[in-house]
Amino acid sequence: MAYQTLKKNKTRDNAPGLRKNIYFAERDWFTTLAVPVAPFTNPGDSLRISTDHVFEATKGFIGMHTTLATAELVAEMVGERESRTNNPSITAQHPGLTAEVIEFLQQMKSGDWIVLIETLAGEFIQLGEDGLECEVMYSFGSGKVDGGYQGVTATVSNFGKPYFYEGALVMYPDPV
Repeated sequence: MAYQTLKKNKTRDNAPGLRKNIYFAERDWFTTLAVPVAPFTNPGDSLRISTDHVFEATKGFIGMHTTLATAELVAEMVGERESRTNNPSITAQHPGLTAEVIEFLQQMKSGDWIVLIETLAGEFIQLGEDGLECEVMYSFGSGKVDGGYQGVTATVSNFGKPYFYEGALVMYPDPV
């Protein structure tokens, strides 16, 4: 697989931002966590997951709504020269300050998570893999009477590669 050139993207819209939902699944809920499959013939194939994740019966991704234009995926290189890795993270806000939301995030703080986020182009980017699952942290605020944001800010942190997941999105609880 040879990279000839990386030209300007003219084949699709390059609008910035993410869609409104983040999808979480505990690593233990999967019977098979799909991975990129060799041979990697085309550029990008080593980051493309083209088969479906398989869940235990009645398990799947949990969707969390986020306020539009608050979610952002960023990644930076960390480590020392000749020994670096990626550190991608997602930060997003969920509106409302309720017992259900706080309890959900409180239970997530110690889990090992696989997380999907959808770009405006409709691609799912996956953070987390076997042995490098995501950590979920949160903070919340009430806002003020004259303004601000009442809700939760969730931060998903990971060390590893961001993958492009092309398989089926199975939701929890499985409606079948």
